[in-house]
Amino acid sequence: MNWIVVNVQLHERRVAILEDGKLVELLLERSDQRRIVGNIYKGVVENIVPGLQAAFVEIGLPKRAFLHVSDISRFNPFSDSETEEGNEEFVQPTLKRNGTLIQNILKRGQEILVQIVRDPIGTKGPRCTTQLTLAGRYIVLIPGAKHIGISRRINDRAERARLRRAISALKPRDCGVIVRTIAKGRSAEVLKQDLEQLMAAWEKVKQRAIAMPPGSLIYRDAGMIPALIRDQFSPDIEKFIIDSKDEYIKVVKYVKQVAPELVDRIELYKGKEPIFDHYGIEPQIDAMMKREVRLPSGGQIVIDQTEALVAIDVNTGKFVGKKHYEDTLLKVNLEAAEEIARQLRLRDLGGLIVIDFIDMESPENISKVEKAFKLAMKRDRAHKKILPMNEFCMLILTRERVQQSIISRLTEICPTCEGVGRIYSPSTMVANIERWLMRAKGKVGKKLLILVHPLVAEELLSNGRLNDFKEQYGFSLTVFADETVEPNKYRIFDAESGDEVTETV
Repeated sequence: MNWIVVNVQLHERRVAILEDGKLVELLLERSDQRRIVGNIYKGVVENIVPGLQAAFVEIGLPKRAFLHVSDISRFNPFSDSETEEGNEEFVQPTLKRNGTLIQNILKRGQEILVQIVRDPIGTKGPRCTTQLTLAGRYIVLIPGAKHIGISRRINDRAERARLRRAISALKPRDCGVIVRTIAKGRSAEVLKQDLEQLMAAWEKVKQRAIAMPPGSLIYRDAGMIPALIRDQFSPDIEKFIIDSKDEYIKVVKYVKQVAPELVDRIELYKGKEPIFDHYGIEPQIDAMMKREVRLPSGGQIVIDQTEALVAIDVNTGKFVGKKHYEDTLLKVNLEAAEEIARQLRLRDLGGLIVIDFIDMESPENISKVEKAFKLAMKRDRAHKKILPMNEFCMLILTRERVQQSIISRLTEICPTCEGVGRIYSPSTMVANIERWLMRAKGKVGKKLLILVHPLVAEELLSNGRLNDFKEQYGFSLTVFADETVEPNKYRIFDAESGDEVTETV
C-alpha cells in the first residue's frame, strides 16, 4: 500500500511518501528555500582553479556554482540551432577529449549556460554541469546529444526494443533522449506529446540564453508538487491525498494531461484535524529527529552524521533471544538492514555511509544480511554503490547527495553545544570557575557576583564551596541563578562597580 500525502501551509509544503503506513520519504519546500536542482542559469566564469581542475561560476545566487572539468559536456547543446546569416547564436564551451585541462576550455569572464545538479550544502555552493537536460514525465531530452537510452528498470527486451523504435522515429537529429521507467507500455503518441512539450521548452531556453544578461535564471525546473507527480506518481501509488483545494485543482488538471488513468486516485482531504496528524505522520517525523531507532525485536540502531561520513551502529539493546546467540544476532541484523534502508531514504542521508552490523560468525548469515540490505535498498531511487560486507560485519556504501539532509533543513546547530551534542557538567563548570578565580587573583576586585545557570548555581552553593574559594583565593562571592545563562557559560561582575569582568582575565 503506497500513498502520497501532501500538506500545504501558507509558507511551507510537505510531502510524505508512505509504504504500508510507514513514512519512507519526506519532502519539504518553503517559500524562501526553493530547490534549485534542475534549474538552468546563464553565468559568468569568475575564477578558474587549475589545482582543483574546477571553475567557480557567478549565476546570480548568494553562492557561486562549482563546475568540475568532469561536468563539462562533450557536446554542444546548441548544435541543433539553425540560424540565418546575421542571427546571434549562444556559444557553449565543450570538452573535446579526455585529459583536457579546464584552463584550456574556459576563461575568466566567459559566459556559460549551466544546470544545477546539487543544491548548496552547508558552506558549499551549488554544483553545476554544462550538460543540459530537460525532464518530462516519460522522457528526458538531452540537447546536442544523439544517443537513445532506455531505463535499466525496464527489463523486458521486447518492450525496450519497441520504445527504442518509437523514439528513433520521433526524436530530432541533434537531440538525445532517455526513456524513463514510467514510459513502459506507453504509446508512441503519448511519447510524442511529451517530446513536443520538451522541444518547445528548449526553444525558449535558446531564446532566453541570447536575450538575458548573465546571472539570469533561464529555465526553472518543476516545483516540488509538479515534480513529484512527474517523477513518482505512477500506477504503484494507490492514493494521492492533498489538503489544499487550490492545489488539488491544479494537480487534477495536470494529471489529466499526463496520466488521465490516475485521476481517480487523487483525493481532497476534508478532515478537521491536520492531515499529517490524521494519518499518523507527525509522530514519525518526530521519531526521525532522534539518534536512536528502536527495532521490533528490542534491538536498536544509532545514527550519527559527521562532516566526513554517516556512521550507523547496530546493537541488540534489550533483546537477548530465546535460543542460540547467533540466531539472535541474525534476527537483529536482518531487522536493522530493512530499517536502515528506510532511514537512509527518510533522512535523505548522502555521501559516505558506514554501517557496523553486529558481528556474526557464520559466513552464511553474513551473506543473508548483505542480501537483505541490498534488496531493501532497491526501493531507493537515489544513485548508490554498495560494497560487500567485510569480515567485521561492516558495510560501506556511497549514496547520492543532491541537497541537504531533511534533518539539516528542519534544524539548526545548537547554540549551546555548537553541534557537539554534549555540554559541560555542573561540576566541570564549577572547576572552570575556580580556574578563572586562580587567574583573576590580584587583577580584579575582591567582591564578585557570579551569574550562572540554575544547575551550576546549585553545584556552586553545595558542600561549602564558596567558603573554600574565599579562603583559598580571597574572593567574596555572591551567586545568582539565571535560566537565560547557557549551561556552558558563566558571567562574573565586580560587586562594587557593576562592571562585567568575565573577559578581563
